This record gives sequence, structure tokens and C-alpha cells, in this order.
Amino acid sequence: MAYSPVEHTDEELMRRAACGDEDAFAVLVRRYESPLYGYLRRMLGNSADAEDAFQETFLRVYQHRSRYRHGAPFRPWLYQIATNLCRDRLRSRRRHPQMSLDAPAGQDADGPAPLDRAADGHADPAQAARRAEATARLERALDELPGKQKAVFLMARYDGMPYDEIARSLQVPVGTVKSRMNKAVHYLMQAVRDIWP
Repeated sequence: MAYSPVEHTDEELMRRAACGDEDAFAVLVRRYESPLYGYLRRMLGNSADAEDAFQETFLRVYQHRSRYRHGAPFRPWLYQIATNLCRDRLRSRRRHPQMSLDAPAGQDADGPAPLDRAADGHADPAQAARRAEATARLERALDELPGKQKAVFLMARYDGMPYDEIARSLQVPVGTVKSRMNKAVHYLMQAVRDIWP
């Protein structure tokens, strides 16, 4: 059965996928290809790990599709699986650090995950330089955030998830999500306080 991308909710597609509908599952994968990959790319810091984690996330969704509670929100469940994979990969990296032979010392081969860049063709050179410096600092600061704060910030800022969905994804109270978001924003603001007072 062919599905229109907007015809069915995530939950309906997942219900059908749990019953063996491969087309419904394929629509879910396509629907989350860009937002979930972006989240994973920013969490893990490089495209190779993000691609692997994306595939592993949907492999686990497929393998555990019978465990999906019908009617439960799909996106928090998906992001919970993805976030747990990120935590495992980041823990493994700390235990077994790897160095790229292609990247400059201290930098991932892909470089930091880019933050949204506003192109303003009318900015003067000094303002453009400040913006570039602020972006670079924010990217480094985002990379340095503790994993729990980083996950909350990325889900809220880049994926537009409301706090209650983030709370379900991370299995924490909404108050904890708000606290982690406040800490993340404060840390990121401190990274550019001398550039954008």
C-alpha cells in the first residue's frame, strides 16, 4: 500500500509497521531521515557515527516494533532509542579514544557540527568576523555540554520538541528538562558573552 507522507500520523504508521506493514515503516524512516540524522550528527559530532546510529536506531525500532505501545507518542520513543545509542557510543569513545589521521590535531574529521548560519550579505566585515567567531565558540561549547544537557538542547532547539515530549524521550520529569535546558543555554551564552554582550 502506498502512503502519502502527510496522510497518516506517526503513531498510525508505527501501529501498521508493528503488524508487518513494510511500507508504513519505510514512510517513518523517510519522515525522520533529516531531523533524526541532524540530532545524531550534533550529538555525536561526525557524519559517519550519525549514519551508523541512524541505521541502528531504526533497526532497533524494527526489531522491537511489537513492543511499541499502540497510541503512545512515537517521536519520544524514537528519540529515546537514539539518545541511548548516543550515550553508549560516547561512553565507548571515552574508554577507547580514536584519532583521525586526516583531521588537524584535536578536531574530528568532519569538524564540529554546524549550528544554523544566518547569511547576511549586507553585514560589515567586523560584524561578519564577530558572527563567525561566535558561531565557532558556540559549536565548541555545544560539543562540550554534558550529554544530558546537550540532548535536551538539541531536541528543543533543532527538532522543535516540546518539553513534555523531551521528558518522555529521556524518561525524566518536565522540571528536569527545564533545568537542563536552562543550564545548557546559560553555558552557551557564557561562551559568547564577550562577543555579544
